[in-house]
Amino acid sequence: MNSQKTVMVAGGDLRFGYTAAVLAEKFETYAVGFTRQIVPEHVKLIESTADGLPMCDILVLPMPVSDDGVLVNAPFSQSNISLKGLISRLKPGAVVLGGKFGKSKALFEEAGIETVDYLACEELSTRNAVPTAEGALQMMLEEMPCTIYGSNVLILGFGRIGSRLASTLHAMGAEVTVSARDVVKRAKAEMAGCQSISFGELEACAEKFDVICNTVPAEVVTASVLKKIRKDALILDLASKPGGVDWETAQKLGKRVVWALSLPGKTAPVTAGEIIATTILHILEERRIVDA
Repeated sequence: MNSQKTVMVAGGDLRFGYTAAVLAEKFETYAVGFTRQIVPEHVKLIESTADGLPMCDILVLPMPVSDDGVLVNAPFSQSNISLKGLISRLKPGAVVLGGKFGKSKALFEEAGIETVDYLACEELSTRNAVPTAEGALQMMLEEMPCTIYGSNVLILGFGRIGSRLASTLHAMGAEVTVSARDVVKRAKAEMAGCQSISFGELEACAEKFDVICNTVPAEVVTASVLKKIRKDALILDLASKPGGVDWETAQKLGKRVVWALSLPGKTAPVTAGEIIATTILHILEERRIVDA
């Protein structure tokens, strides 16, 4: 059954070349919006939509799918990839998988095509915590003038990424403090060997930290907190848009802020691509679109 399915991976950053490579081990797989340097030989490369796209059963789109709801997010493509053009190449009953459809979702709904947001899948979020935490560590090592060992690090949020990062930094000898609204999460942080504070204590404690890592997608590093953070401290924002830092105030105060979006795709594209492919395969299996 699987060998009869045709998959098209359209657009995306470096990790989606590796996503296509994994999917090509199970399906007839095409990729558009890439170069041969990005996708391996066993993936059928279509360098331009002008070359003609195959009819497909499964369409894999990037994250985010589109910036304007018209064209696919395809940074490596030498030409525009139209969402409507892709829709015209879908077989009856085809499924479309992407991350953050946004405005583009309406196009597929109008065409009566099922869409699945793989970013909403808990499996992907859980697996992505590892490359995100390691990517954050890499950025800290590049940006800090001192060792992780002995540094005072504050982690805002203790979800999948925050907990993974906390355990990694604690194991490396950092003095880790976790701030979370949930008292249960603060208790878990303490049981993992970290200190904990509430968000209400941030302003009073901010000055002592060498690094502040935010994982909360809401403004928690406010103007009042920023005023207390040392100028030599590093603020690393790992949260998705809109982020968790008052950027305007941070710039005015001359604070060192790095907004590290999509870290898995930048620091570990092979692993990140494999994670996306694995998640997609499990989604297709659960929906009985392909055999397990």
